[in-house]
Amino acid sequence: MKIGLQLHPDRGVDAVIAEARVADDQGFDSVWLSDHIMNTRGEHKADGPLDLFTLAVAIGAVTTRTRLAWGTLNTTLRPPTLFAKMLTSLDQITHGRVIATLGSGWNKLEYDAYNLPWIDDHDERAEAGREAIALMKHLWTHPAPEETTFEGKYFQTKNLPFNPEPYQKPHMPIWVGGESEPTMQTVRELADGWMMLSAGGKPEKLREVLGHPDWPTRPMTLVKGGRIVVGETRDAAIRTAEGDYELLKKTAPQIAPPTFEEFLEREIIGTADQCLEKLTDLESLGVNYVRCNFNTQQAQDSVAHEIIPRLDEVKAARSVG
Repeated sequence: MKIGLQLHPDRGVDAVIAEARVADDQGFDSVWLSDHIMNTRGEHKADGPLDLFTLAVAIGAVTTRTRLAWGTLNTTLRPPTLFAKMLTSLDQITHGRVIATLGSGWNKLEYDAYNLPWIDDHDERAEAGREAIALMKHLWTHPAPEETTFEGKYFQTKNLPFNPEPYQKPHMPIWVGGESEPTMQTVRELADGWMMLSAGGKPEKLREVLGHPDWPTRPMTLVKGGRIVVGETRDAAIRTAEGDYELLKKTAPQIAPPTFEEFLEREIIGTADQCLEKLTDLESLGVNYVRCNFNTQQAQDSVAHEIIPRLDEVKAARSVG
């Protein structure tokens, strides 16, 4: 089990870089950004948002251990040949700290505003994303002096001597986000990890996915997004979680569960021992990575000090089980 941290670029560039450096010092496995070129809430101001790939490069330069991820990089925002080069360049710069967290995009408004190609049909867009990932994966594993010619339905390239090669071999880990069947086909065929949405922690859904006849036998990272709320007592943790739930309903109602009881069931909330027990339960279902979003520094510090140093206990409990 590993834990990553969702960053807050909306707090300003200096604040988010400081946040990433603290996470690096505290031992979080990764720090996460999104990949949007417009504010998705319709709040358009002159000071943001930044280009979040560029921001990740800056974060990579001031951190030393934590890996870099996005939830998710949109394969359709950039030509995949160029995108592949951007990712391997960053992987070289950071000495192998990039996770290629990929998706096919959803916010049509930003594509229209920037005059970028957009595919309306979701399944076709996912198919184009799969082709982009297949092309990038081929480039990463067939660098110069070998030349790549690719004639796909959506993307083409001719006689490309791709470089630089990835720092990580054979390539940086590819984690794909989403739950539609076309996306799951991409996960099964091409990915090293799956970033879950509503499926995170639901035993019946995970059993269905992992029981698919084509589910890969190669090692896979299963990523659950959410919160870890640690309190001295279960009641204290629940009181903190109530505030988190109310804030989530205000700021991101589209992903807030209908009731607080469902929120409690979905998230990891309790004393340190209870949180570790929930992490062990998740790992028994196949979930081995949690991407956390913290509203306060205190909440982040609690996980850094009380949970991360004890993650080996999750592994030990699984071994005994």
